[in-house]
Amino acid sequence: MATLGVFVKEPLPGKVKTRLGKQIGEELSAQLYEAFLADFTETVNSLSKIESVFAYAPSTPNAQQYFQNLSNGNQVLWQQPETDLGSRMGQFFKHYLTPGNPVVIVGSDSPTLPARLVEEAFELLKENDVVIGPAVDGGYYLVGQSKPVSEMFEGINWSEPNVLQQTIERLRETKSSVGLLTPWYDIDSLEDVMFLRGHLNALELSGTEVEQLLHTKKVLEIIFSQEAR
Repeated sequence: MATLGVFVKEPLPGKVKTRLGKQIGEELSAQLYEAFLADFTETVNSLSKIESVFAYAPSTPNAQQYFQNLSNGNQVLWQQPETDLGSRMGQFFKHYLTPGNPVVIVGSDSPTLPARLVEEAFELLKENDVVIGPAVDGGYYLVGQSKPVSEMFEGINWSEPNVLQQTIERLRETKSSVGLLTPWYDIDSLEDVMFLRGHLNALELSGTEVEQLLHTKKVLEIIFSQEAR
């Protein structure tokens, strides 16, 4: 058995994608994030032999109900504690990581993340203590463990653009073996959204087989129709 944790937030205007919200408006930014959730849930549901978990926030009945509806019984729900990101991830690993049961965590800001990279992460954990998926913004989009390495989350300044570098330094100190995935990207700004649009169009033109991302494409059409005015 293997466990995939998807860290998610209820898509409330002004509470998600706040940097993007300042550029395109909080309502539209929240709509785009909600589309990410819908599309990435379909990607997660395509994975086999993996237990998937929505690690949700905030800790409200409305958020719980939202993700119960989104999961449609396919995901277990786990409430994120109200603490910093490192502590939240550390507690998730502590809850789900057991011998023979590797755990991977992904965010919900990378709607184009292929299922194959998640599958590759679990393959790497067969021979490594930790797996990292570097993000092009200096952090990481995926982290996994086959044995507890809580030190990798300690003393990290999560607001800095060198989170990956800080994490690697911690891992060096623990002498943990590390598997590395191909870099991928998150969506945090209008510039990122523009890249996402171009990437999706390039994938379509090249005939590359990817998830449909119908919800995301619909909101992108709205965003760029407003930008053209």
